[in-house]
Amino acid sequence: MPTLTRQTYIISDLHLGGVYQPPGRGFRLCTHADALVEFVALLTEKPTTGPAIELIINGDTVDFLAEQNVTGEKWTPFTADQTVAAQKLDDIAGRDRGFFAALKAFLAKGHRLVILLGNHDLELCFPLVRARLEALLGVDGHSDFQFIYDGEAYVVGNALIEHGNRYDQFNVVDYDALRRIRSLLSRHQKVPEKYEFNPPAGSKMVSEVINPIKENYRFVDLLKPESGAVVPLLLALEPKYKAIITRVATHALQSTQHRMEKPALPGFGGDIHSNPGDDNGDFGSDISTFSSRPAPAATPAPLEQLLSGVLGSQAAAFERQAQLAPPDDAIGSDISTFDTVVGFAGLLLSGNSATLQQRLPALLIAMRALKHDLSFDPKTEGAAEYRTAAVELTGDQFKYVVFGHTHQPKDVDLGNGARYLNTGTWADVLRFPDDIFGGDQKTSATRLLEFAECMKQGDFSRWTLFRPTYVRLDVDSTGQVATAQLCDYKPGESRP
Repeated sequence: MPTLTRQTYIISDLHLGGVYQPPGRGFRLCTHADALVEFVALLTEKPTTGPAIELIINGDTVDFLAEQNVTGEKWTPFTADQTVAAQKLDDIAGRDRGFFAALKAFLAKGHRLVILLGNHDLELCFPLVRARLEALLGVDGHSDFQFIYDGEAYVVGNALIEHGNRYDQFNVVDYDALRRIRSLLSRHQKVPEKYEFNPPAGSKMVSEVINPIKENYRFVDLLKPESGAVVPLLLALEPKYKAIITRVATHALQSTQHRMEKPALPGFGGDIHSNPGDDNGDFGSDISTFSSRPAPAATPAPLEQLLSGVLGSQAAAFERQAQLAPPDDAIGSDISTFDTVVGFAGLLLSGNSATLQQRLPALLIAMRALKHDLSFDPKTEGAAEYRTAAVELTGDQFKYVVFGHTHQPKDVDLGNGARYLNTGTWADVLRFPDDIFGGDQKTSATRLLEFAECMKQGDFSRWTLFRPTYVRLDVDSTGQVATAQLCDYKPGESRP
């Protein structure tokens, strides 16, 4: 009978980064680094004489998007200077020394650590930053450590593990461009402008819209915001950001050029393109060229297309109620002049109840659009792109597919014994009351007003959820996964 030879523990989306600003959360997604330290310490205590112990951090270990720049733009979607990126990693590690010390002790005990690249920590792939990471972890010639940063998946028996942003058009990464940059930096060569890395639309969303708007709305990044579903909410809260969000919508439409040839196969021009001399076009840093087929016509405008795709028949009503569209007697005027409409924060502080009531329906439409993204049912995957990719990847070789990225823990039966698991996140998430989404109009309005009042106070504790989860794989002497489990970790109460 096969015996247990390895226990693999998978966590992801830690999002360590951003300064601590007590009593508020600052710009941090992760406010529970102490729980991570405890979890790693418990794994470290496991004996080396039994089954081998392996810890996999499946992407977004740290969060460079939460780090402010010392000079220049306050927020950037990508830190192109590897020296600056290395300093940012030092700053992150300096704030959470306990976690990096715990990983160092874990490796020193003789256990195995594997880290995969996510889409918030792309800078970890730079040669100088990789070296700094290894120094922080105490990696030496005896350490059982592997860092996967080229878009490859990691395999444990008949389980396939990857971050999952590969299937998210907002966050597809051009790993080939990163490879070219690393090749040059390893030789201390300057990166020519034509080879500069073009960050994903989701990273631009965070740096250009989410981080600035977070000054007034501290909760927005708890929604896993780098997707189209959050755009209506941002516009409902702050119409003045319409011009910026329109630019992001253009990025998003360009990102659709990363078409999937099959559910688990990005088309040429996705994260696997590698031949700039191909007859399909010039695959430089211009993301709009990343397709072998022409881009769709840009009519209606990018923002209108995005809103229509997210809100469907409610898009026009949303634009009117959010006061994004001109009144009927101003048709033909420059719509950009309406970007000066006062946002929710201003309305709440001013006590302008009439205008606030007028704008509440738009906020309700926007929040209801997020219901799909905020599915907390671990047995279903509402986002088709992840489920279809998982189905495509399972078969003769793989029985289990493990993603992160979505921040939603999942254990989904795919049929024929195959399962899709998602490791969830160790960062906070926001869970709106169900009656905002599904209640009658009066109940929804009442709950929405309660939410708006909390928005004014900056206190979202009643909706903030911290549910640290991990996936455990037990590997037997045949080299295959005998059991796979999605597990909750209760700090101070449970042992992994």
